[in-house]
Amino acid sequence: MAMNPLTAFFEHNMNFVFFIYGLAFFSMGLAVWLESRRTSDPRLARALAALAAFGLIHSMHEWLEMFQRFGGSSILSASGALAPGAFRVGIMALSFLMLVIFGMQLTLPAIQEGHHRQTVVWKAVGVLVGLWLGSIILTLSLYQPQEIESIAIATVLTRYTLGIPAALLAGWAMLLEQRSLKARGMPGSGRDLFWCAIAVFLYGVVGQTFAERTPLFPSTVINAAVFLQFFGVPVQLFRAVIAAIIAFFMIRAIRAFEIERQQRLETANEARLAAQHAALEAQQQARIETEQLNRQLHSALQDLSRLYQKLQAREAMRGDLLRQVVSAQENERQRIARELHDGTGQILTALGLGLAAASESIRSDSGLAARQLTELKALSGRALQEVHNVIADLRPSVLYDLGLVPALRDQVQELEWRTGLKAQFVVNGPRQRLDPETETIVFRIAQEALTNVGKHAQAKTVVMELLFSGGVLQLTVRDDGRGFSPEAVLRADQTHRRAWGLLGMQERVALVGGSCQIVSQPGLGTTIEVRIPLTSQGVTDVQDHGDPGR
Repeated sequence: MAMNPLTAFFEHNMNFVFFIYGLAFFSMGLAVWLESRRTSDPRLARALAALAAFGLIHSMHEWLEMFQRFGGSSILSASGALAPGAFRVGIMALSFLMLVIFGMQLTLPAIQEGHHRQTVVWKAVGVLVGLWLGSIILTLSLYQPQEIESIAIATVLTRYTLGIPAALLAGWAMLLEQRSLKARGMPGSGRDLFWCAIAVFLYGVVGQTFAERTPLFPSTVINAAVFLQFFGVPVQLFRAVIAAIIAFFMIRAIRAFEIERQQRLETANEARLAAQHAALEAQQQARIETEQLNRQLHSALQDLSRLYQKLQAREAMRGDLLRQVVSAQENERQRIARELHDGTGQILTALGLGLAAASESIRSDSGLAARQLTELKALSGRALQEVHNVIADLRPSVLYDLGLVPALRDQVQELEWRTGLKAQFVVNGPRQRLDPETETIVFRIAQEALTNVGKHAQAKTVVMELLFSGGVLQLTVRDDGRGFSPEAVLRADQTHRRAWGLLGMQERVALVGGSCQIVSQPGLGTTIEVRIPLTSQGVTDVQDHGDPGR
C-alpha cells in the first residue's frame, strides 16, 4: 500500500522531526526560565523554574536520540547501545520529575513555606522514583528482553509511570491557579493558563500514551506507529507542536500576570496618592481652623479681664449649688439608712434574738416555741412591709401616689406631646390597684414600648390598651409603624443584637409569672401584648370615673 507524501516525508526525515521536537522544548524551557526571573511572586517563580528545567532537560533527551540515530552513540559510551539508551531514559525521567515538582509547587499553597514544604515535595518525588524503578525492574525480570528491547520497555514505563501522571498533575495545578487568578481579579492570566493546562493534558494523555511499540500492554495496541498510520504525522511532531503551544500560552500568562499586577499596583498607588492629597487638604483645613481659633482666642483673651469677676462669682455660686446637691444626697442616704436602722434593722435584730430564743425553747417547751414563732412571723411581716415602704419611696411619684392607670396615661400624653404622634390610651374592665412590684413592672414595660415607638417605629398612631379581666392584667401597645422581624432580632447573636429592650420586657414579665408576645412584620406595624396573672392579695378596686381615652 502506497504511503501518502506527508507520511513518507516524515518517515525519511525523522532526525529533522527530533530536532524540531527538541528545539520546541528547549525554546519553551528557555523562554519560561527568562520570564520566571521577571515575576515577583516567589511561589510562582519556583514553579516556573521547575517547568523551565523540564523543557530544557526534555530537549536534551530528544536531541540525544537524534544524535544516536546519526550514529553518535559512541560519543556517549563505547560499550554499546545499552548505556546511551539508559542515559536517555534517565534524562527523560528527570525531566518528568521536574514537571511533577512544578505541579506540586502550585498545588501546595497552604503548606508552610520553607523546610516543611520542600520535605513534602521531595517525599512525593521519592515515591514516584521508587514506583518507576520498581516497575522497570519487575517488568524486565518478567520479560527478560534483549538490550535494545529493554531500553524500549524502560522508555514506555517512564512515559506511563512518570510522564502521564506528571502532565495530569501539572495541568490540574494550572487549572487551580487559573481559578485563583480569576478570583483575584486577573482574568487575562487565568484565560491563558486555562489553554496552557489543556495543552499539558493533551501532551500527557495523547503524547505519552502513543509510545514506542513493545511487548508491554497497552503499547502493543496504542503506539507511535498507530498514531502515524491514523494521522499521517509522527507523534514526535505532535509533541513538538504541543510544546510550542505550552510555551506560548505560559509566556502570555506570565506577562499578563505581571501586567495585571502592575495595574493593581498603579491603582493602589493612585489610591495612596489620593489619600495623601486628602490628608494634605485636611492638614490645610486644620491649619485654617487653627488660625481661626487663634483669632477667636485672641478676642476672648481681650474679654477675659471683664469676665474674670463674673467667673469668680459664678464659681462661688456653683460651689454653693454643689454643696447643696451633695447635702441633699447625703440627707437622702441618711434618711434611708435611718429608716432601715430604726425600722428594718431593729426588727431584724429582734428576729435574730427571737429565733435564738425559739431554738432554745423548742427542746423544753414546744408550746412556748410555737407562740414565739408566731410572733416572729408577724415580726417578719413588719420587716417586709418596712422594706416595701423604702422601695416604694424610690418608685415614680405618679405611680406611687395615683396608681398604674394615671401613670400610664401620663406616659402616653408625654409621647404625644414629645413626638407629635396620635396616641390613645384605653382602659377596659374594673380598674384595680396592684401590688407595687407588678405595677412597677407593667409601668416599665409600657415605658420601654412607648420609647421604642418614638425612636424606631416611624409610626403615625399608637394605641395603648389596659384590660382588667378574669384575674388577668393585659397590656397591649399597638402601632402602625414600619415593623420588623422579631425572630431575626431576638435570635441574633450577642455581637449584633439590638433588641435588649425587648428582652428586658420578657425578663420583667417572667418575674411575675406572665407572658410577653411580640407580633410584627416589616411594613405591617408592631403589637406587644403582655399578660400577667393577678392574685387577690394586693389587688384593690379603684373607683376611677376619669376619661377612659387619652
